[in-house]
Amino acid sequence: MKKYIHYCWFGNKPLPKLAKKCIKSWKKYLPDYEIVKWSEENVDLKECPFVEGAYKEKKWAFVADYFRCKALKEMGGIYFDTDMEIIKDISKLFEHDTFIGVEDTGYVAVGVWYEKNPNALIPNKLIEKYQSFDKFEEDKMSENSIPKLISEVLSQYGLKKNANKLQVLNGNIYIYPREYFYPYSYNRENNVFTDNTCMIHYYDASWVPRKDRIENSMVRKIGKRKTIAVLNGYRKTKHYVKKTVKAVLFPVILYKNKKQKKKNRKSEKYVNRINETIELINKNKNNKYIVFYNKEWFGPTSATKELFYNLVDSGELLSKKDVKKIGDAILSTNIKQVIFSSFAVGWKDLVKYLKKNNKKMQIKTFWHGSHSQVLDTYGWERNKEIIKLHKKRYIDLMATCKESLENFYEAQKFNSMFLTNKVSIDKKIKTDILKEKNKKAVKIGIYAAKCDDWRKNMFSQIAAASLIDNAVIDMVPLNQKAIDFANLLGVKIEGLDKSIPRDELLKRMKNNDVNLYVTYSECAPMLPLESMEVGTVCISGNNHHYFKNDKIEDYVVVKNESDILEIKDKTVNAINNKNKIIDMYKKVSQNNNKSANDKVVKFLAK
Repeated sequence: MKKYIHYCWFGNKPLPKLAKKCIKSWKKYLPDYEIVKWSEENVDLKECPFVEGAYKEKKWAFVADYFRCKALKEMGGIYFDTDMEIIKDISKLFEHDTFIGVEDTGYVAVGVWYEKNPNALIPNKLIEKYQSFDKFEEDKMSENSIPKLISEVLSQYGLKKNANKLQVLNGNIYIYPREYFYPYSYNRENNVFTDNTCMIHYYDASWVPRKDRIENSMVRKIGKRKTIAVLNGYRKTKHYVKKTVKAVLFPVILYKNKKQKKKNRKSEKYVNRINETIELINKNKNNKYIVFYNKEWFGPTSATKELFYNLVDSGELLSKKDVKKIGDAILSTNIKQVIFSSFAVGWKDLVKYLKKNNKKMQIKTFWHGSHSQVLDTYGWERNKEIIKLHKKRYIDLMATCKESLENFYEAQKFNSMFLTNKVSIDKKIKTDILKEKNKKAVKIGIYAAKCDDWRKNMFSQIAAASLIDNAVIDMVPLNQKAIDFANLLGVKIEGLDKSIPRDELLKRMKNNDVNLYVTYSECAPMLPLESMEVGTVCISGNNHHYFKNDKIEDYVVVKNESDILEIKDKTVNAINNKNKIIDMYKKVSQNNNKSANDKVVKFLAK
């Protein structure tokens, strides 16, 4: 069984010397543990409003608070702050299911925190707490600090604050007194080193503003009274020299900071992806066209792979140098057309670079969004970039998979066309999918990326399922809000709390009696088609063109996405008329696939 050490590092700054020293001590005393770094590169910063807000406000400590809980919940193991050093053998501590310690404030701290097993009590309770917050509030940082939250949770299980002895709570939870892990006080005025001290938390507070860290360091070295005197003198001097220093140094500092920020954003993963994109371009150098897409966007990726060949995966392009690298790789080939399926940061500059250096090269886009998704800032900004580029003749042809959006483009006199999505499931995949029937249960699938986004209408679909006898919901990704609401309504819910590959999703959809995708805002959703292709009826919202003017529309399309009773009635009817609906779908599918193929040919030739 693997053993893990977790640490968090947000903000894209280099690790300081102290952090490297502490990590070295972890490796020395726990050599058989795998170290896992949690950062912007491997977490979903929009997982809940609290995290998203904390990150936007650059409150890295609060972002780390959430993800240390998530790390221990999902994987178990031991978490360390990057300023926590191990100074002697701690192997005896791992006899407990949970251990944690108390700091000089009297609260339980989380500079070190061990959970033998995943899904333990404390991380689960804290995750629930964080996900219950509607937003991150700066004026509540003190009351929502993790020492207060975890102490509040543990007080329900017998924790006594300010106790100077080892406390053992129900569940084999060991709370160690301060001398074990937190011998330093924050200002170094009340230290308690003993023979029991096995770790040192340095209170580096690397997320704290530099000014505050300097002040705290001075207090530790020369005392509070002398620090106040020095700072008062400094502030008076600063008043007289501020304008001069700012005029001379500020432009230089600003330039260096900007340069460093760009450098930090370019992780090893980013650089490797740039190189992989260039390799893919070279592999397609003799083809007439290539299609740029971003593999991290699952829906657009599936749609793109269904319609096109000659695919080139690319992420964001963060500098002019990288834009030039990719652009030069394309320009050195025989490629006549470049198609951008969706749009990422930096692709705008790539479009301009290509067109300026080869005016005959055709640039086309395939947009998977809609104007109702204005709340998605990232996508909305990219949508506006495409329109501006088209108006300035950098983009020759715009395509969209939403029929109503194409009608708008046509009214605007844009050079545009409509591409309809299609789904063709490989026969081998169909053969591999096994139907697991449970006659007593009615299995209902609810699958959507970012399912707790209001547009995905998660609560109405769960409510509708709760009105169906013996219903069991399979949900991916599953979140705590969904679990709480399902429990409130008395309907069983299960699933996975993360996104999964398409093949796995197809298998889950096949195993259900019916799938629900009754969302408020979609463009041309892939999931209803995928579900129907594997033989399971999918109920969807009234926001796409797939079944327009066909009898199947009456069976599978909900006219009012907020009408829970209508969703329930459509679901029951779909289960009772499954074979009839699937037969109708097969005819629609044949026509849709032919239309999609014809439109792609026309798109490439236009």
